[in-house]
Amino acid sequence: MNEIQELQAQHYRGRAQNAVQSFLVQKLLIPKVYLDVNWAGWDLDVLAIDRAGVGDVHGVLFVERTNQSFGVKGGQGVRGLEEILVECIEELRLLPSQFRYIAIYDAATIEALYAPSANIVQRALAFDGVGRTGILSVDLSEDGPTVRILLKPERFRSSKEIVELADRYVAEHTANWEFPE
Repeated sequence: MNEIQELQAQHYRGRAQNAVQSFLVQKLLIPKVYLDVNWAGWDLDVLAIDRAGVGDVHGVLFVERTNQSFGVKGGQGVRGLEEILVECIEELRLLPSQFRYIAIYDAATIEALYAPSANIVQRALAFDGVGRTGILSVDLSEDGPTVRILLKPERFRSSKEIVELADRYVAEHTANWEFPE
């Protein structure tokens, strides 16, 4: 990839992060939003902690779409969307958060709307039935990127570990976006 292509890819990803950040800011109550984070050993593209940093944790992993192919941050290659989604769902299965998302972002116009297959819908559910990984689509073809819910997330069980992680993270990191006090 040449320098211009790398810069363009960086711009697409940044616009996608801003779109997902705005989406979460609209959905949550006074969130703190962080970009490009390491959350308890997990590399996430967006992390939001609701209620000024003391509420539910929302973790987002990006999948990039480029000309009918898909890739995941970190150079894991290019494969079909269903295969990538299965891999990401499995990867996020143990993420310490109450909400988990996969955000597909486009470097080109979406030609057709993607609907998750029955296999993806089933795999997105927690083993115990409490929680479901959500899938978002970020369309970068417009002047203002838009986010659409392809599979609505459902809340996973909480734990003392998640609460303690959130407390420590908020105390040690500056949010990219937070409600001005």
